[in-house]
Amino acid sequence: MLSIQPFRIYFVIFFLIGFFGCRNIRVQHDNQPISDREVHFLDVNEKAYSYFCAGYFAMLERDWETAVLYFEKALHWDNSAERIIQHVATCYFQLGKHEKAIYYMRKLAASKPDEFVVRYTLGTLYETVGRTREAIEEYEYARRCKTTKLDDIFLADVLYRLANLYINEGMMEKGIGCYQSMFDRKLVSEPVKIYYEIGKKYFEKNDIRKALEYFLKAKQADPNLSFTSFYLTLCYDMLKDYDNAIKEALIFLRKEPNSWAMHLALSEIYEKTRNEPGHHEEIRKTQEILKKNVEAGSRNPQEYFLLCQMYKKQGKLDDAVSVIESMKLISLDRETMRDAHFLLANLYYELLQFNRVEEELKKTLKIDSEFHEANNFLGYLYVENNRNLDEAIRLINKALKVQPKNGAYLDSLGWAYYKKAQQEGRDDYLITAHKILSEAIQRMEEPDIYDHLGEVCYSLGQWDEAVKAWEKARAFYSQMPNQETKRGNIEAKLEKIKKLLSAEEKSSKVMQKRNKVEKSIQPQIFLKHD
Repeated sequence: MLSIQPFRIYFVIFFLIGFFGCRNIRVQHDNQPISDREVHFLDVNEKAYSYFCAGYFAMLERDWETAVLYFEKALHWDNSAERIIQHVATCYFQLGKHEKAIYYMRKLAASKPDEFVVRYTLGTLYETVGRTREAIEEYEYARRCKTTKLDDIFLADVLYRLANLYINEGMMEKGIGCYQSMFDRKLVSEPVKIYYEIGKKYFEKNDIRKALEYFLKAKQADPNLSFTSFYLTLCYDMLKDYDNAIKEALIFLRKEPNSWAMHLALSEIYEKTRNEPGHHEEIRKTQEILKKNVEAGSRNPQEYFLLCQMYKKQGKLDDAVSVIESMKLISLDRETMRDAHFLLANLYYELLQFNRVEEELKKTLKIDSEFHEANNFLGYLYVENNRNLDEAIRLINKALKVQPKNGAYLDSLGWAYYKKAQQEGRDDYLITAHKILSEAIQRMEEPDIYDHLGEVCYSLGQWDEAVKAWEKARAFYSQMPNQETKRGNIEAKLEKIKKLLSAEEKSSKVMQKRNKVEKSIQPQIFLKHD
């Protein structure tokens, strides 16, 4: 993919600035620095110079720790020497001690305030440590400094970096102004790259019409730039100009026929335009390319995840599992490996392989113990299997600390307390479960939560409330595909409880009638008079 990158000007620029040699360097030929005793007799300037040369040779060996030690000794004897300050800053940068590097560069800037390369380097340091405001100030200062033709490549980098900082801070016009300045100063030979970059920035900020404007400029500047068509497709799609979106997608695919990303984008456009044959054909091509890449050992996790998703949607769960299992064999960062284990847990759950579910969830939490989705999932798995209920409650509460208003997590916790109530015969747990599930319903109306609430109400003897909850659950399940089994279970519960309510009502009427009859046939008691 075409993308403009910063010029990657390393901080060793100052290291290079000092490379016009050392005059008559008085050090040992084995590159070992002369001792303090040997330099004791020298005057102040010679002492500073000797330490400088020792530091210089340590830099040649990339021994930054030793170099900075000697340079600071040199500064002790000559604390205003610009070249020594430059090299001290370089060493601290190489050691990753950026704040120390900034300290010395600020000293240099105080003595040479209008030196372009000093301001440029200080801006780069500020950007490295995330001090955006100071970086912008230094880059702005640098662009106002007097420069020579030799500085043009660095000036172009200043303007490029400054443009990105402004844009990331939401100041698009200032950012575009920096790009325009690159044009005006003739610092770029290929304007298409700048147009393309501006278009990407507008696209990332979701200003699609402006993005389209600059991508069209890029295409006009270089019609052969294929990735311009890629972004034009996305822009036209988002603006619902589907004819032009399809046109640009086909232009791109003629040059990049194995781009699964574009085949996938085109499939979605065909779906929106109700072109079912086109939609299915592009899905087929996408899957074919992904499968080929994965089988060839692709290093791109996104390809594995997407192919897995496609298999899952087709009901090919075993194939989906196989894809993610194979992805675990390539080098992955911790977050991606965590997501792979979590996805496997979900797939094994659908395959009813609950031992594998637990295994994958534990691996997920070993990588990231604060991953709230996995904490809730494992907790709920324990609850559903009526085991480790105390551990389940601990895990679910951990998830709720991250998302205290998550209805699904509240449902898990309420259901856990219901199961504990069933195991231990504790009515107080039932009351807790009722309270938590009632809150869950307020957060998320889902049939499973209504089902659970119905069970709790039933156990508490609140049969009318149980009926209301189960009828709500049945209504939701009736509107959902492939939920016939759950709907059937709810209907069985409703039938049972309605029979109980009917029997209770009949029993109550019989008792009322009996009491009425008994009162009517009571013998009269006459009082005996004297």
